[in-house]
Amino acid sequence: MRVLTDFHHHALAESLLMLFEDRGLGEVYFPVGMEWFDRGYWNFEREWHGDAVAKQYLLGVWDTKYPASDCSDPTVFWRADPRHPGRRQTGITLDGALHMPWDIVLCSLPHNYDGFYRLAKETGAKYGIQIGNEAQTFDPRADFALSSSTLPGVGPEMAGSTFFYLGVPTIMYHQEFSLQTFRHEWPPSTQAIGSFIQCFAENRDYYAEFIDVVRSLPDFDWRVYGSYGSAPVDQYAAGNIDPTPDIADAMRAMRVIWHQKGWGDGFGHVIHNAFAIGRPVVGRASYYARRLAGPLWVDGVTSFDIDTRSRTELIAVLRCLIVDDDFHRQVSEAAAARFREVVNFDAEAEQIKRLLESVA
Repeated sequence: MRVLTDFHHHALAESLLMLFEDRGLGEVYFPVGMEWFDRGYWNFEREWHGDAVAKQYLLGVWDTKYPASDCSDPTVFWRADPRHPGRRQTGITLDGALHMPWDIVLCSLPHNYDGFYRLAKETGAKYGIQIGNEAQTFDPRADFALSSSTLPGVGPEMAGSTFFYLGVPTIMYHQEFSLQTFRHEWPPSTQAIGSFIQCFAENRDYYAEFIDVVRSLPDFDWRVYGSYGSAPVDQYAAGNIDPTPDIADAMRAMRVIWHQKGWGDGFGHVIHNAFAIGRPVVGRASYYARRLAGPLWVDGVTSFDIDTRSRTELIAVLRCLIVDDDFHRQVSEAAAARFREVVNFDAEAEQIKRLLESVA
C-alpha cells in the first residue's frame, strides 16, 4: 500500500509511520517543494500567511533532504527526523506524486481537502481524511476517515470502533506513539512538578491560577517546559525540549504533571504521554469531558481535578504526592494501568487495516 499524506505535526506524522510502515501496511510519503503550493494542492493557512507556512512545511522541514541514494527516482527524497531518532521520512515532489500509483491520499488539514481530493481523483487513489484537531471540519467526499478526535455527536466511548459518519466509514482511534519511549518507571528522579503544554504562559489559567498555587508552595520544584518555556515569564521557565525521547525522560523525571490546557485538544499527545508514563496528573478534567483523553481522568485515582477541590485541598494533595512515596506510587501505577486499559494501539491498528481493506 502506498500512502501520500500532508505534514504539519511531527507526532501525527510519526503515528502514521508507525501505523503503516512499522506494522507493514505500506509506505508513507510527504509533499516536498513549493510546487504543491503554487499549483493549489497544498493550501494550509494560505489566506492568512500567504506562502510562509508552505515554505515552513514544504521546504523548511526538508532542509536536510537528500535524494534517496538507493532510488533512481529524482523526485523522491529522504530525511532523518530530528524529533524521532532513527526515523527516516520520505518526501516526494508534486511532479513525482502525479505520476505515482497511489493507493491512498490521506489529508489531515481542511485547507488541503480540495487539493488532496483532486490529486486522489487524478491518480486513481482512495481519498481519506485524518481528523486530529478539535472541531475540525469533516469532508463527506472522503472514501474513509481516521478520527483521533471526537466528533459532533460521537464521544470517546466510540474509540476503537468503526461506524459511518455523514455516510463515510470512519474509525475513532488513538494516534500511536512508542510505549518503549513513553514507558512507565518508578520512582521519578526528581521531586518536581512540571507542565509540558506548549505556550502555557499564554493560557488563561496560567497567571490566574497556576502561578498563584506555585507561589503558595515556594519550597517545591516547579518547571514549565515547552515553547515559551524558555521565555523570561518567571523563574519557573525550564526551556523547550525537542527530541521525543528527551521529552519522555523529562516527563518520567517529574513527580507530578500539571496539565491545565484551556484551549482545544483534539487527540492530545501530552496528556496521553503523561498517563502512559504513569505520573499523577493535576488539571481540569472538564477540559477533556467529551474528548478522547477524557476516560483517562479518574479523579483521586489517576488524577486530581482542580474543579472539585478548594485551593487548600489542592495544596494538601500536592504536598501528599511529593512526600508520601506509597501514595505517589499507587497513583502512578493506576495512571499507567488506566492508559493501557483505555488505549490499545494493536487492536486499533487491526481495525484500521480492516477498514482500509473494505474500501480498497
